[in-house]
Amino acid sequence: MEMNRWYVSLGVLCFCLSGVAYGALLRNPEEAKELAEKILGRVMVGDLDGIVTVVKPYWPFPEEELEALVVQTVQQRALLAPRLGKSVGYTLVRREHVAEILLRLTYLERFEPTSLRWQFLFYKSRDTWKFQRFTWDDDLNKVFIGGQ
Repeated sequence: MEMNRWYVSLGVLCFCLSGVAYGALLRNPEEAKELAEKILGRVMVGDLDGIVTVVKPYWPFPEEELEALVVQTVQQRALLAPRLGKSVGYTLVRREHVAEILLRLTYLERFEPTSLRWQFLFYKSRDTWKFQRFTWDDDLNKVFIGGQ
């Protein structure tokens, strides 16, 4: 009987930990912004694989999708590295809300010769914000409202 209680306790602990490991909560847009900036912090120091570590607790989709996104980012940035040089910082340039259920944060990652545009999308479900995705590109015209 004592052994059964131990297994039940272990099962409850594993269930609780799995909830912490995947689907961690962002309570407000400021916490979403902090997550975006943690990701950019990893990017700036060249720790692209570290993006997985930062995002994984908040990633609501299959883990393979996140890993594929990061692998694609690593490959593309390797191609751009000779042209861009070293990252020298980032700047939040736009915070957009749609119907108080979508939040998009747009940053510029700065280099000496140019910048890259990063966007982070979050979705509000009930009382918490969920990380949806990030994208980045070098189309600086899109930073401007109505940019073509």
